[in-house]
Amino acid sequence: MKRVQVIAATLVSAAALVSCSTPTDAPQGDQAKTGGVDVGQVDAFPQIQPDPEVEALLPAGMKASKKITIVVTAGAPPTSFISPDGKTSMGLNADIGRALARTMGVEPTLVSIPLDGIIPGLQSKKYDMALASMSPSPERLQVLDMVAFTKGGSAVAVPTGNPKGLSSKALCGLQVGVAVGSFQATTRLPKLSEETCTGNGKPAIKAVELPDQSQVLLAMSSGRVDAAMADGPVLGYAQKTQNTKFEVLQDESSLTSTGGMAVVKGSELTPLLVKAMEVLHGLPEYQKIYEKWGMAGYALPATELGRLKG
Repeated sequence: MKRVQVIAATLVSAAALVSCSTPTDAPQGDQAKTGGVDVGQVDAFPQIQPDPEVEALLPAGMKASKKITIVVTAGAPPTSFISPDGKTSMGLNADIGRALARTMGVEPTLVSIPLDGIIPGLQSKKYDMALASMSPSPERLQVLDMVAFTKGGSAVAVPTGNPKGLSSKALCGLQVGVAVGSFQATTRLPKLSEETCTGNGKPAIKAVELPDQSQVLLAMSSGRVDAAMADGPVLGYAQKTQNTKFEVLQDESSLTSTGGMAVVKGSELTPLLVKAMEVLHGLPEYQKIYEKWGMAGYALPATELGRLKG
């Protein structure tokens, strides 16, 4: 299998999760020692053949160029990050993008940028599509077409030893770091604040939005925020691969998110992405990508395929 080598000196394997696990379960068995896979390599998925039904939906320009530009976020491993070579997009979302491109029969170019630059980049036609695990907020759906490809769930990080005795239901009046534009910033933390704090006459949780998850954790380690909230896999991965020491608490709610790939509203790429995702979901590579990045419990159920409507 042809693979593109990238520098991986600072990478270690993703925390292995099983389908019934919480977002912060520790690695199991041999994967705890070796990670089970070499995440320092980019898989081009040459074994995936272009699907004729997907190719038939390619817009004329893309059918002629055989190219697609996919934007992903930076700074949120294991879902999305830049490798130590400083230029290669890595993580679950990048792998999904490369595999989707194979079903379309086109060559992908992946670009990693902060989350808040994605929608402007799509609107200016700098990028063809985004693969950033974005939840379908009403604001986003006003300007984007979104197609489901992944699940998500939140967790809370606190300093080692949890000196303030915090939990996801005991954050009233405290400063909680979140990545700008994330599901936690737009949906989870506001709802949590209303349900557990302001709705009970307590002070609201104070969201502190920072550019990416790395800066959120740095803010917590330096005492600028009391806790951090992010997707469980992101915190679990960081806990095992970064020098920053913290504890991860499970989000004590059933609120989960569905992440969507995105194009500008009314795009001729929308039916293409719906069909390409259906095809990829039916291939073994889809589940293997989740297993590779320690996120097996976050693969999208087949019943949730299709466009997101909020």
